[in-house]
Amino acid sequence: MAIQRASLPAHFSGIAESEIHSLAALFDARVVRTPQAIACRWFDRQAETWQQLSWAALDAKAQVFTEALAAVQLAPGARVALMLDNGPDWLVAEQAIYRLGLVSVGIFMADTAGNAAHVLNDSGAAVLFVRDADLWSGIAAEKPLPDLQRVVLMRSIAPLGDTRAQGLDDFLASGTGTASRATPNASALASLVYTSGTTGAAKGAMLTHAALLANVFACERAFASGADVVKLSLLPLSHSFERVAGWHHAVLVGAETAFSRGAEYLTEDLLHIRPTAMLAVPRVYERLYAKLSQAFLDGPLHQRALFHLAVSESSRRFSKRLTGRLVSAVQQRFGGRLRMAISGGAPLSPEIAKAFTALGVPLMQGYGLTEAGPVVSVNRMDGSADADSAGQLLDNVEIRIAPDGELWVRSPSLMQGYWRDPEATARVLDDSGWLHTGDKASRLSGETLVLTGRLKDVVVMSTGVKACPAEIESRLTADSLFDQVLVLGESRPYLVALLVADATELEALKRFVDFKDANADGAHLERALLQRCRARLADLPHSHQLCRVALVPAFTLANGLVTTTLKPRRAAISKVHAALVESLYAGHCHAYKTDCASNAETRSG
Repeated sequence: MAIQRASLPAHFSGIAESEIHSLAALFDARVVRTPQAIACRWFDRQAETWQQLSWAALDAKAQVFTEALAAVQLAPGARVALMLDNGPDWLVAEQAIYRLGLVSVGIFMADTAGNAAHVLNDSGAAVLFVRDADLWSGIAAEKPLPDLQRVVLMRSIAPLGDTRAQGLDDFLASGTGTASRATPNASALASLVYTSGTTGAAKGAMLTHAALLANVFACERAFASGADVVKLSLLPLSHSFERVAGWHHAVLVGAETAFSRGAEYLTEDLLHIRPTAMLAVPRVYERLYAKLSQAFLDGPLHQRALFHLAVSESSRRFSKRLTGRLVSAVQQRFGGRLRMAISGGAPLSPEIAKAFTALGVPLMQGYGLTEAGPVVSVNRMDGSADADSAGQLLDNVEIRIAPDGELWVRSPSLMQGYWRDPEATARVLDDSGWLHTGDKASRLSGETLVLTGRLKDVVVMSTGVKACPAEIESRLTADSLFDQVLVLGESRPYLVALLVADATELEALKRFVDFKDANADGAHLERALLQRCRARLADLPHSHQLCRVALVPAFTLANGLVTTTLKPRRAAISKVHAALVESLYAGHCHAYKTDCASNAETRSG
């Protein structure tokens, strides 16, 4: 099955799609049109106050970075990595990269030093912008990184004896005052976006200027943002969803981007920033809903009754008059102006989407993956939204459902392939230009995409991060302590493992566990088991680390928990030990079984 949609004319704030051929040109066009409008806002922790920059001021700052980066004398196409917090430093450093015809490589701040070193080494990055010397020293200890010429420390001075590192002031002072702007072809490589490496080392998806721009313009045709947009930025800019549907889209429409201080300040930031739009992974909305519902359910009886009435699907159509004040109160908790909230990167509970929408905060689910540029589909604000689906396809996306149910995608936003990995590229991109997503599609309901799972066993957590259970399980079962292991975490905030231990080895471990309190024996033992597991997983990415573990009886043919080839029956084991699994996630939202159980964007998070 294939659906082809013709591209629509695109003119947003006077910027025509046909006239823009690079991300640098898109930024230039925005500066010309609205130079004095606010481009971004962020919290300065040193000054302890919110700061802002206009488009003209951001442009001037980007030019200073461009001149300093030009002094390094890199050839067009050279890779420059960014391991920075969200904020203006990331924006201007990346803009300098694009202005010189270089290639950006984002690295997650939360990533391990080993994985960051892998990305730098694999991409052959010549320059690294990194937050501070501590982060850099951890990375430097992992690999020699022979291609890396310069390391710019944004918040600290260079360590003594480190000839590659220099502080930001010294770096900016090295600029010559002039820089020859490159004019990259639309087909030139713009960015390497590294996937989470669920089946091995992370791979760099090669995305061109044309691919990213096609996704940005198609997103706006789907979002129909309107005027006076203020975006709350929550996800790291190294996440392709945030960078494309967040920042680059903000450049296109002239939106103000306000960078949140972090999850712990989100409630305060919503009230201060008063956004009109926000993008986030489901975990953010789960936490917001948990706080919101608790606040109302802790209130007087009439307030609790109104809350239940508002979110009860069976009574929503009859409750608007009764719940009007409550809905208004909820909207004020989000700043009073939020007209579009989009969830991506992992499955979103339909119940939460419907509840938020009923409470006056329209919450739309989308689907995408880094290799697709990243957005493939999203629910619309025109009343056609289906909370059980991944939304309608973007208008320049074509799909096909293979005989085995796998979703194939073709669009101008697809990656060129994986960096220096033709074999991996051939496994996902065929000769006709179809991207084999690994997700299974059950149907197209009209033009709405509905997904049912993964062809391969991949866990997609509620944070948007993927992990491969098989790799973790094989590592742990190599330890003589563990006979069998099952890793779980689908639609959950972190990974857990059910462990079947060798009786002799377990008794030996117990002799070394310090049971100071007889009532805390279980907690002491779990810590010991977790420590043993983490030792086996130490060199894997952060996404593959376990947060909780528990001992269970053996999985056997007799109890129906393994196949005839002795492979664990994941669904059956999860059902048998459902109560135990829930206890490992005590205090967190439940997992959700939906028709879009694998709506996931690679990495993220």
